[in-house]
Amino acid sequence: MSVATRRGILGLSLLLTMAITLAALISGLPGSNAGGPFTLADGQGQVVRDSDFRGRFMVVFFGYTYCPDVCPSALGKLASVLDRLSRSELDRLAVIFISVDPARDQGTRLTDYGQSFHPHILGLTGTPEQIAAVTKAYGAKFRIVGDTQSGDYAIDHTAFIYLMGPDGRLITTFANDSSAITIEQRLKRELQ
Repeated sequence: MSVATRRGILGLSLLLTMAITLAALISGLPGSNAGGPFTLADGQGQVVRDSDFRGRFMVVFFGYTYCPDVCPSALGKLASVLDRLSRSELDRLAVIFISVDPARDQGTRLTDYGQSFHPHILGLTGTPEQIAAVTKAYGAKFRIVGDTQSGDYAIDHTAFIYLMGPDGRLITTFANDSSAITIEQRLKRELQ
């Protein structure tokens, strides 16, 4: 086989690898129709519906309270953004942390977790069926890793932050590596 043929095969192989990687990345992104109706519960067991937030922007993040890294980082970032918003901007915004771990994230644990980052963060969860429905509606993914019987498990989950409009429709998503400044600037632009 000639050097030119080998280079051509190598180049084609590299191009194919890049295409597969790009397709995998894109398939992990939420679609432009992400979002939809949900019925969940807060830490006090009160029913909360997506329709309760109509007329307000929603920032939605999926995770769980035992998360060692992604959730504290994202919620800390959101808290720093919320600290820089005015009272009138905060009044037009609901920040919702949806736990994908209803077995462990209930009651005061759920409430205290969100509010430990910022008093404006509302923790919600639901039955496994409700969580499956809301994650499907948002295009979010999660997978339990470990032994659920002993409680010794982690959850791999989507790390996108979803910005929803007052009509409940997706405006944009922020990737895990989005800076607080990027999120703040977009929120302020939408909240004008």
